[in-house]
Amino acid sequence: MKRLMIIPFGCAAVAAIGMTLGDSSAMFYRAVLIAAAFVTAVSAFVTTSKFLPGDKLYASWLFVGIGYTLSTIRYSLRLAAMIRGGGDLLPRTALDLMLVLQNLAIAIALLMFVRAWRSTGLTSGGWGAIAVGAVIALVIGGYPLVQGFQTRGADTVLLISTLGDVIGIALIVPLAQSALALRGGLLMHTWLYLALCEFFWMLYDIWLAVRDSLGVAPRAGTGIEQMIRVAAILFAFIATVAQRRAAPRS
Repeated sequence: MKRLMIIPFGCAAVAAIGMTLGDSSAMFYRAVLIAAAFVTAVSAFVTTSKFLPGDKLYASWLFVGIGYTLSTIRYSLRLAAMIRGGGDLLPRTALDLMLVLQNLAIAIALLMFVRAWRSTGLTSGGWGAIAVGAVIALVIGGYPLVQGFQTRGADTVLLISTLGDVIGIALIVPLAQSALALRGGLLMHTWLYLALCEFFWMLYDIWLAVRDSLGVAPRAGTGIEQMIRVAAILFAFIATVAQRRAAPRS
């Protein structure tokens, strides 16, 4: 299970190659993101198939698959636009709507994970832990929101992304507590990887907010941004794998 950690960090290192590619780096980054989101969506649907429709975790993993399917489509449309050399293939409002639905699907999935885990009676902290997580998430996520609006105006993508990650961090806190409580149990890895996925998405929002003020070179700044992004997606991927290994059948 622990060896799965190599995947997100290894693929983030692969994404770093883009910093050496010059003008073709944008398409390289997009291709890596498409591959990461696609394998995560497929793996989530495979994990879904291990449960029966009436099982609580069936819907949880189904929504993870839906979220990363939407992500794959968005990234693919952007890559197609780059290859064509023109504007986006769909209106910006349509792309933003897909982003909203993607974040909504992941938020619903995390809420269902919390409900499923609470039903076992093993959750520590209950809804109080979610409240604590919400406060922590707002403190962490508030900074990139304020910075983003100050430096780039009302950026819809930043707003949606950060709010989605704030919700994710708030919902993942009780799961992270449960992972620690399991102390090495197989399911610990599933919840831990989900928590790390949300942590890296929040780290991505923070990086977007501060990189200009840090004076980082544009090429390096974009490279680090994409590395964090790839790692976040693939932590979700290894969470799906960990779930299948922990509970191969419903």
